[in-house]
Amino acid sequence: MKHKAYWAGLLLFFFNVPTVLAEGFEIVGTEVHQLQSEKLGETVDIAVALPFGYQATSSKFPLILTLDGDVMFGMSAEIPRLLSFEGNVPPMLVATIAYRDLNKWIQKRQLDFHPADGGADRFLQAVTEEVLPFLKTNYRIDDNAIGLYGHSSAGLFSVYAGLKSPRMFTHILATSPSLEEEPEWAQGFLPLIAEADNLPKFYLSSEASEQDVHAALAPSLGALQSKAGSGNIKYQRLQAGGHMAVIPASYVAGLHFLFAPKE
Repeated sequence: MKHKAYWAGLLLFFFNVPTVLAEGFEIVGTEVHQLQSEKLGETVDIAVALPFGYQATSSKFPLILTLDGDVMFGMSAEIPRLLSFEGNVPPMLVATIAYRDLNKWIQKRQLDFHPADGGADRFLQAVTEEVLPFLKTNYRIDDNAIGLYGHSSAGLFSVYAGLKSPRMFTHILATSPSLEEEPEWAQGFLPLIAEADNLPKFYLSSEASEQDVHAALAPSLGALQSKAGSGNIKYQRLQAGGHMAVIPASYVAGLHFLFAPKE
């Protein structure tokens, strides 16, 4: 239950400060669209960070769809750009779904990323039937390189999405996925793994101190390795100082494993 305490603390904090995101700052090379989602019953922002050189070519690019965009988009957009300078990963599009209100975001993630009341299934439908088609219509995306990235509860959802809709995503980057907070739901992953005929490539990680995450991952990890083969799944335990501190290092490691050019 430790991770829920992190987000509960954030909720208490955000209720006591102004939380609507300011309009005066933007990430360079980013476009923002408003999408009316019938599945979610509201309008959400779709932000897309373009790779360097996007406008100078007609090529298609890998896509990473980042969850928890209200707090994760800046990091998840800029790190691939920097890595692409050295050729560690190819230039890629990074997109996200954002609510632009931190109170709303912290409440919505409890619904969007968990099975209660069908929240996770509605959010997955929004992603696969509305957000991805919108992105494919408006941007040059390589259908063979579509990734989903999430941390903590969003990592849990990313694993679920990769198993439930394996043909929609080719790469799943799930860091510290909080399977221990949804043990019954996580047990349901095993039949999904067994039934899948075309699993995405998975990168999974936990921080060294996250014993609960590590233990909860074990059954699904073993099943994934048996089904997908060792070359298509990697699990790492990283020493980084905690659940939040591990985010950048695990994201970089996941990008390297999933997208590094083949030698």
